Amino acid sequence: MITAAFQRLDRSARLLAPFVTSVLLVMLSALPVYLPGYGQVAVDVGLMTVFYWAIYRPDLFPAIAAFVLGLWQDILVGSPIGLHALILLLANWAIVSQRTFFQGKSFAVIWWCFSLVALAAAIVSWIIVCALNVTLMSPVPVLFQAALTVGVFPFMAWLLARAQHAIVRPLDV
Repeated sequence: MITAAFQRLDRSARLLAPFVTSVLLVMLSALPVYLPGYGQVAVDVGLMTVFYWAIYRPDLFPAIAAFVLGLWQDILVGSPIGLHALILLLANWAIVSQRTFFQGKSFAVIWWCFSLVALAAAIVSWIIVCALNVTLMSPVPVLFQAALTVGVFPFMAWLLARAQHAIVRPLDV
């Protein structure tokens, strides 16, 4: 009886692992770094995790998880509430709808597609922030953030792949 309860608890923890991992990584990325202008160009960890899980385990990272993660990111970084939620929800939808394209593709293709998603997310984010502030802001910080995010993606994908193999994969057995 106790063994069955532990097995159910273990299975539940493994099912929540992608979301919990994403939340923790977003929290780590939101820690204060005392560098001038860092907040404007910090990498978008939420976008990287949503992209990864939407390709490799969309069954464990549904659209509601992307939405909640985006709201959490908005709260932590002080962006307008709903901005990252919308961006991550749109990214999740776009990736899941094209998931069959990603199957069996090399990492170079995945990385290229991520760069397109990161650029699109940056442009949409910039447009929304300009509209909310009713002023045309410089797109340079947003584009720099997208470039940094694309540059960090291989490391994050490697980290998430290790998490997937260590935590989530035993569910398939």
